[in-house]
Amino acid sequence: MNKSPMTRKFLLFLTVSILIVCMQYPVMGQTEKGMELFNALEFKNAEDAFRNVFTNDPENIEAGYYLGMSLLMQGEYEKAANVFEKLKASGKTNRLNKGQLEIALTHIYLELDKYSEALKSLDAAKNAQANPADIHTFQGAYYLEKDNDAQRGLEELEKAIEMAPENAYAYYYSGYAQVRLGHPAKAVQLFRRFLELAPYAPEAEKAKILIDALC
Repeated sequence: MNKSPMTRKFLLFLTVSILIVCMQYPVMGQTEKGMELFNALEFKNAEDAFRNVFTNDPENIEAGYYLGMSLLMQGEYEKAANVFEKLKASGKTNRLNKGQLEIALTHIYLELDKYSEALKSLDAAKNAQANPADIHTFQGAYYLEKDNDAQRGLEELEKAIEMAPENAYAYYYSGYAQVRLGHPAKAVQLFRRFLELAPYAPEAEKAKILIDALC
């Protein structure tokens, strides 16, 4: 039986729609798999899952963000910075928490000794109204690392701990501040607290080495 042109158009539209939906399912599945792996602290496997999604769907900004976070959690700072910088340059980050993205970049730039970039990201985090405890944490880290001002850094870090006692990095950088201020016993306590809160953080190995050296 011959079909009318309208019927043929409808069937073509229906077929294309079904194909598009079917193509989306593997991407959605990979994103969910990546989140499961990330939450299970399997950061390398999470990286692979998110990279697969983001490569095939560059519009999936969430997958790009978690790809960057997976790299950050492995200590792959340069690679993580490249991902986050590309996300920012895309101008499509409206679905993300921009404050947290800038905090992540501040963290990375400090680890890479890129202090001017760290300060720009920290200022952007403030403008985006990022978590105040995170701002105090990385402001303190900036004073500590860039200005070599342990006392000023410690004051910011203590504010962060008071505001958010579970903020792991406030303890980590406070430990460094106490080392520089000549208080090794306090530093050890702070590094141990950091390890309790973030045993899988990329800086965990450094904290363990410092504890052994200070004890």
